[in-house]
Amino acid sequence: MPKVCLWAVGLAMAAALTLSACQPRAEEQFHIINTTHETVTVRWKSNNRSFVTLNPGERAPFGFSDKICDGEEVGILVATSETGETYTYGPRICKGESWRIGE
Repeated sequence: MPKVCLWAVGLAMAAALTLSACQPRAEEQFHIINTTHETVTVRWKSNNRSFVTLNPGERAPFGFSDKICDGEEVGILVATSETGETYTYGPRICKGESWRIGE
């Protein structure tokens, strides 16, 4: 294999390892899981703008400030289904936990 090709492979492997090291671990994220039979949109209660839409069975990791878990900031999540059903989670939202919408 030519030296240029080996160098390119080495560089690609180093980049992949570097990028994977930057990804948050599961315990550093809050997980939102849609267990309903409808698509839901999720937003903060204090903000009417949704930040994630989940189809039935979908999940999404979510990162945020530690102040929400510590109680320094109020954090309440609201999920609304296509038919208008509303689900809430909070006010304490901590990393490493999961919200199974609909359960």
